[in-house]
Order: sequence, then structure tokens, then C-alpha cells
Amino acid sequence: MAAERRQGTRERILAIAREEFAQRGYSGTTIADIARRLGTTTAALYYHFTSKADILDSLLAEPLAAYGRLIEQTAAASMPAAALLAAYIDFTAETRELIPVIAADQSAMRALLDERLPRSPEEMTAAIIAALAGPQPSRAATIRAHAAFAVVKEATLAALATSDGRLAAPDRDEILTAALRALSE
Repeated sequence: MAAERRQGTRERILAIAREEFAQRGYSGTTIADIARRLGTTTAALYYHFTSKADILDSLLAEPLAAYGRLIEQTAAASMPAAALLAAYIDFTAETRELIPVIAADQSAMRALLDERLPRSPEEMTAAIIAALAGPQPSRAATIRAHAAFAVVKEATLAALATSDGRLAAPDRDEILTAALRALSE
């Protein structure tokens, strides 16, 4: 019972921190802000997390794991375009809750993410584009690869924004179909 209550409190802290970081930015949010919203003291909050950075690390744990899986999948050079695009759709859906947090304080979050990521977002995007465009791609193939990547990213975010935050299977299928159309000649 105590462990469940502690876990529930941790989840509430993370939810509040996510909201505060999205509204004020990571740099503009203090432990006191989070504790006040939680209705507790900073000392009580420190029982659950050692620092604001520890809270951020907990928020980033699953997205970073998803990022790692995507890097592994992208590294598989023989991965078909449909599988790679589907993996990016899933990654975007899995990490959707952190997009407002990153957008609210881009410079601070960028520095923090660069410390924690094995590859920068630019490197990751370049690897995906290269995999989609194929070896020694023409200019047209490169443009189509960028278009397919943009379809996946933007359409997934749009579908999530107009639903309950979960990507429905028919929406995922439609996004993948649209991306593959953009990629094809």
C-alpha cells in the first residue's frame, strides 16, 4: 500500500513537472513551484526525487529508450522504408508528451538532451533521410525522403492532437500510407 502511494505521488510529481516545464520552461521552473502545485514541501518532494534534474531524467527515461530503439532500427541498413517510417511514427507517438516541454525552453533542453542522447536529432534525421533516399540518391529521391519524413512527423503529431493522445491503428496506417506515397516515384 505504501509503495503504491509512493508510486502515485511520483507520477503526480512527474505530471506536474511536465506541465510546469511546458509552461515556464525547465530553467524557469523551481522545485518549490512543483512542490507548491503538489501541495507539499520541497523537503517532501526531495524524498521522491533528489533534484530537478532527477525529475527531468525520469521524464526523459522512456523517450530516451525509444530514441535508442529508433537508432538501433535506423542502423539496420537493410530495414525497408515502410518499417523505418513505421518506427518513426511509433517513436513520435511515444514521445508526444515531451514535445511541449522541449518547445518551452529549447536552449536549455537542447543542452540537456545533447548530454543524454547518443546521437543528435540532426544526425538521427540525416540517417533516416539517407536510409529512405537509398544509396547514391538522386536529388528527387532525397526530396521525396524529406517529404516522407515530414509526413510521418507532422501527420502523427496532428493525429495525436485531434484524438485522446493515442494514435489509433487506422490513423497510423493512413500516415504510413501517405508517407510511402510521398516516397514513391
